Amino acid sequence: MSGRRPRVGDVIQVMLRDSSYAYGRVLHDTSVAFYSATTVEPGLPPIGSRDYQLVVGVYDHVLGSEGAPVVGHDPSQGFEDDWPPPNSIRDPISGAMSIYHHGHIRPAMPGEAEGLETAAVWDLHHLIDRLMGVDRWTR
Repeated sequence: MSGRRPRVGDVIQVMLRDSSYAYGRVLHDTSVAFYSATTVEPGLPPIGSRDYQLVVGVYDHVLGSEGAPVVGHDPSQGFEDDWPPPNSIRDPISGAMSIYHHGHIRPAMPGEAEGLETAAVWDLHHLIDRLMGVDRWTR
């Protein structure tokens, strides 16, 4: 399945520094939902699981690359299943919070952005750190 541009529902595989494998389901908005389960053998994604440890936007060149090949397809379980959850955006000047969801930005209601993943795009080495629990990129 590798060698092509991944589509929504395709599953990519990422080798971690401990030689285990993490898997992520491709979503809209160039996002990936990484399953909580990992394996020590390649090519064994947890198809059907919706237990995710991390859902983030990734650089376009990461999807389907040598470091993140497509190894399966996990069919949709409904419309929302194919979209990342809302992300927060903080205006660096005013400090005002916004919500990014389904490709649109809107002002956040008070407290609504608390606890949401910050809208960002991640490269492969950042993803590997985050999947291994290294939090130096989100501070």
